[in-house]
Amino acid sequence: MTFDINYFMNANPSIVENDELREPQVLAYVDAFNHFKTEGSSRDAIIILPTGAGKTGVMALVPYGICKGRVLIITPQLVIKDHVVESLDPSEPGNFWLKRNVFTEFKELPIVNEYDNDINQDELVNSNIVILNIHKLTTRFRNSLLNRVDADFFDMIIIDEAHHSPAETWQNALNYFSKSKVIKVTGTPFRTDRKPIEGKIITDYGLGRAMQQNIVKSLENFKLLPEKVYLTIDNDFSIQYTIEQLRDLGIKDENYIARSVALSKECNEQIINESISALNAKRLGSEIPHKIIAVACSIDHGEVLEKMYEEKGLRARLIHSDLDKDVRRRILVDVENNRCDVIVHVAMLGEGYDHIYLSVAAIFRPFKSLAPYSQFIGRILRFIDSPDAVKPSDNIGTVIAHRDLGLEPLWKEYQRELKISEVIRKVKEQEKAEKNLTKQLDVKTYDKSVAEVELLGELDTESEYYLTTALTEENEKFEAELRNKIDSFKNLLPNTAEEEIRKFIISQEKPKEENPLLKSPKKYRMFIRKEFHENVYANIPARLISEFGVEKEGREFAKALPAKYFYLKNDLKLDNAALVTRYLNEKLKEEFGSRDVWALDDYFRAQEYLGDLVKHLAEMIQSSL
Repeated sequence: MTFDINYFMNANPSIVENDELREPQVLAYVDAFNHFKTEGSSRDAIIILPTGAGKTGVMALVPYGICKGRVLIITPQLVIKDHVVESLDPSEPGNFWLKRNVFTEFKELPIVNEYDNDINQDELVNSNIVILNIHKLTTRFRNSLLNRVDADFFDMIIIDEAHHSPAETWQNALNYFSKSKVIKVTGTPFRTDRKPIEGKIITDYGLGRAMQQNIVKSLENFKLLPEKVYLTIDNDFSIQYTIEQLRDLGIKDENYIARSVALSKECNEQIINESISALNAKRLGSEIPHKIIAVACSIDHGEVLEKMYEEKGLRARLIHSDLDKDVRRRILVDVENNRCDVIVHVAMLGEGYDHIYLSVAAIFRPFKSLAPYSQFIGRILRFIDSPDAVKPSDNIGTVIAHRDLGLEPLWKEYQRELKISEVIRKVKEQEKAEKNLTKQLDVKTYDKSVAEVELLGELDTESEYYLTTALTEENEKFEAELRNKIDSFKNLLPNTAEEEIRKFIISQEKPKEENPLLKSPKKYRMFIRKEFHENVYANIPARLISEFGVEKEGREFAKALPAKYFYLKNDLKLDNAALVTRYLNEKLKEEFGSRDVWALDDYFRAQEYLGDLVKHLAEMIQSSL
């Protein structure tokens, strides 16, 4: 790939008439083009899209025909940065531009580099897009980007999750690159300091609209309604209070009540049981590996929830910022490769993390402001495309929480999809309460700062949809028809459990083809494993060496490998064959984890991924020779 400073003006992407792009992505591009080119505006442009609508894709599109030089993409945290880098990495076969047919060949792609301590000046100068985390702009660090480039180095700056700006670091960067075009992309239309985002809103694509267009999942909210709730306070077991008594008598405030419910074993048990029930209902008759994402009050609380889910027979993982980076990565690889059923997080996956099969959101902590609440719910909004989705409920996210966590006002606020001015006013009021609550939640799970909670009577549930969509109507029709079929079968099979009848009926809706090879799964897996090994270590390297007319003992392929694999590029002991094998193994491990834990399905998915990977590697080799 040859660097062209005018790449974004000379390239010929397929955008406006591209059916592979989502409606909000095309609209945002057109709005940005009109803002900077047609109107000639110098004001910062703000693009508001709901979680799941394709913000990363928008960042990949907006430079074309607008930017007359390099682009800088600034992210607020490492999880988001890693996601953006992965999505826009030209060396990845599934990068956004090729995946969505914006371009069809590797040679048409921009040169993209992540700014880190290892990037040299030539690589920086010869980049069309530079991606970095906000901390790399801090001027007190010797290797700050602001200390290495001139003020006119970038023609366009894109700020991802712009509600984090403007901290001093953000503002210093924008002041330094003062002549650059600025685009701010966000899913939350207010800043973390509760002030209006500076600039002109050019695109505001609402969540309700995204649901109606099947761009994100529809939502259903389940509220657990125990018949009676009693609290014992200060370890005085001689008297119990109802929640209403605590409120009416002014004995304890709402935060105390919500924390007591959140940390109550009995309430946790109810939320866990209901979330498992919702998960099982989604998985019934479906091959989609639906999962639960749960949010805990603290690490200690998260460890308890992880154990409780495991005791129910589910594979649960707990992730939090205190874990080693490699441990966190292994956990996320397990999630991506469907080796767990539940991911419990503590202040870790609120934004910037995407996994399409997160479908049930279990809330085990109170919230006092809309921003963290909506960001958590956003984790289950990723739409599952056909043919994977076989039932309407596959694309209806389920939110489960206890009534006495006090979340009802936030759910109603989320439903109303408040206008920006209303949201800003409300979150200003909520900010102080949220900060105080966060401090109070970071305590040992069952300590004396909360009440003992006893639940008596029947547990009822109440549910409602966020918005009535074609999917929710289709789901209600599906359930009604299923109910009639179940009733008919019960007359014929009065001694058969309803759950078994439901499972049988759904299974008949989508007949499965028999695979005779799966009658001996271990033998089949060993055969697939051996064939896969031979492909990676022998067949593929040999084919590429032959295709490009090089010698096995040469090292021509080193030039084709991305810069982040410098340890392969610079290892003189690796010849062309070894370079191919090592590179493929590195990519496979990043995508699927260590091969010694792969199941049969992992090999099938890895084989499909390997085909795209090798095709893309061949294009990179062709471009480098």
